[in-house]
Amino acid sequence: MNPGVSAFRLGGSSMLPVFRPGEVALVGPLGLSAGDCAVYSHAGVTLLHRVMKTGENGAWFCDDAGRLEPHFVPLENIRGKALSRNPLAGGLCGHLYSRFRRSLAPLLS
Repeated sequence: MNPGVSAFRLGGSSMLPVFRPGEVALVGPLGLSAGDCAVYSHAGVTLLHRVMKTGENGAWFCDDAGRLEPHFVPLENIRGKALSRNPLAGGLCGHLYSRFRRSLAPLLS
């Protein structure tokens, strides 16, 4: 494995179909932008969710399923950016996909 890259086993379903429960996600150094997925610690739990917006001191995160309220995570709690070949895992494609999926959430619940 490359230096600075670590592995993280996923447990939840809030990022389906981009990331699946039980899958191992590789996490690399920061360099986050809106639409990227990242691993972070929040309220004592390690999570992987979508970056909505970045700031000088951290980033705002949400899930793709629309079950989680957007929340701010300080930079020191962000472990890194999820590395994936799936174009929906980051960048503009990921940002647009997440916004579309979250807009459908009320209709699917």
